[in-house]
Amino acid sequence: MPEVILYIASSLDGYIARPDGAVDWLDEVAVQENGDQEDFGYEEFYAGIGTVLMGRATYEQLLTFDVDYPYPGTAGYVFSRTRAGERDDNVEFVDGADIPQFIASLKATSDKNIWLIGGGLLIQEFLRHDLVDRFIVTVMPVILGEGIPMFPPPTPQIGLELVETLPFPRGMIQLTYRRATHS
Repeated sequence: MPEVILYIASSLDGYIARPDGAVDWLDEVAVQENGDQEDFGYEEFYAGIGTVLMGRATYEQLLTFDVDYPYPGTAGYVFSRTRAGERDDNVEFVDGADIPQFIASLKATSDKNIWLIGGGLLIQEFLRHDLVDRFIVTVMPVILGEGIPMFPPPTPQIGLELVETLPFPRGMIQLTYRRATHS
């Protein structure tokens, strides 16, 4: 069965973006000395993704980058109270009124995983409904001091089990967790 996976980068102090939504600090940290960008296992991860999910602010921020839409050919849904029912060349806008039912429907109709891209408020809703199966967090060696938190309060307590730890050049560490199971 497909999993909902939060695959995200975070500053050491737990922020996923600056207060204005900017993520320029990711490139500052991830670009290697030779100018190459570290992959962080992204290509392998993305090969298993059938659907991408994000909040409206995250989508709008993505469209400001000087690149083409990065997920062509992959089903995309943007959660938005103001644009629900609309569609553009990349995504369909949904209201998120019944997120658990929406995810159950996605899982029932796909054999590929679902990527929860962000932002923080959408992540909070998914955690509130216990819908994230796996967490892949790349911790970047930078302290932002302020910004958009990965897990804005109030976030429920969720037990996790560490699956894998991968160190990368320049101090990045990728942590993979799954929800804890208790017998």
